[in-house]
Amino acid sequence: MNATWTTPGERWRLLAPAAAVVIEIPSRPLAVRDAAARVRALPAGSTVILLDQRRGSLRARRIAASAGVAVDREYVALPSLRRAIVVAEDSANALRWACRSLVAPPPAVTWAHGPVSGVIELLRRYPRLAARLAAGRVLVGRTA
Repeated sequence: MNATWTTPGERWRLLAPAAAVVIEIPSRPLAVRDAAARVRALPAGSTVILLDQRRGSLRARRIAASAGVAVDREYVALPSLRRAIVVAEDSANALRWACRSLVAPPPAVTWAHGPVSGVIELLRRYPRLAARLAAGRVLVGRTA
């Protein structure tokens, strides 16, 4: 038996309560409005997970604010939500620890090793930059 969270695009499920309503925010023009309407339609006190796969996007925060969601936690998936290796809380200390302890260049020596090492060194110096470069955000909250 294989758990759903072992699939690369589903690793965020480890952070989600079992009864939570999951809302993925698509990459279309009216996605924020539609997702906010879906959140508003939920009963009060429902646990909601907002998934945003756009790079550097803060749409989940905008949806939570407009729909009256009390945010419990917010996570950043590195390098992306679909291929998450690290999922860290979106706070300076957690990102600093993740960038210094868990993020590393790939082991294979290739032409991209130098540039990737440079980006990783930049993330270690400025860990908040990881939240802006990541293509994945997981917001956990409750409806009002």
